[in-house]
Amino acid sequence: MEEYAYLTSILASIFYLATSARLLRLHRRTRERPECLLGLYFACSGLYYLAYNVPSLLGFDGWPPSIGLAVEWVYNLGVLPYLLFIRLVFRPNDVWAVGLVAFASGCLLVAGVALTAGGHVDYSLDNPWFLTQWLGYTIPCAWIGCEAVLDWRSSGKRARLGLVQPLVVNRYLLLALFGASQFLACLSDLLFAHDISNSEAVSLVTNVLLGGTEAASVVLLWLAFFPPDFYAGWIARRAHSPVAAE
Repeated sequence: MEEYAYLTSILASIFYLATSARLLRLHRRTRERPECLLGLYFACSGLYYLAYNVPSLLGFDGWPPSIGLAVEWVYNLGVLPYLLFIRLVFRPNDVWAVGLVAFASGCLLVAGVALTAGGHVDYSLDNPWFLTQWLGYTIPCAWIGCEAVLDWRSSGKRARLGLVQPLVVNRYLLLALFGASQFLACLSDLLFAHDISNSEAVSLVTNVLLGGTEAASVVLLWLAFFPPDFYAGWIARRAHSPVAAE
């Protein structure tokens, strides 16, 4: 079962990297900041998951300490453009959003320094710096889910008046579900830390939750950003059906 979780995370990392490449290519054409920020986040996430899971899947102890610490910073720094993306897209004019970005970024940077300063990262519930880092990367996952739910509800009302395309409404729903799946993945990190803190093997529940949330995230991102024709057609037909119109 552990091999399943590692393999799922590696496949997810490949998809994140592919999504990043497409978003960054789009940014080169449009010069819009959201595509660049989200593309950077997916690039860092993909590299982190790939570097973290490949050694475990292949059965060796891991990277040399210097590389392992650098891998930790890849994800920490990658969350920063994710926070900026959420603020820019959903709350560009709200002062509280600037404060939330600053708070989460501070958690990631301060905890990152504290965790890596000793040359060994301690992921246990007894380590307050791990919990600080966890808070820093969990905030954007919960935040994007909440914002997407709000926009999904408001865009659904506009869609009934013909002001918004059904596929756009569905994209907000998929982003809300993506945020929820990522939040569950963050919770699975706490379960992982619990197992490590008690010197136990990672439990079946933790492995299933981690692998399942990663797989769900991949499917949701695929449908949100690159909907295939059959899916786009299904959304359009569903939006114009008598039941959906009520």
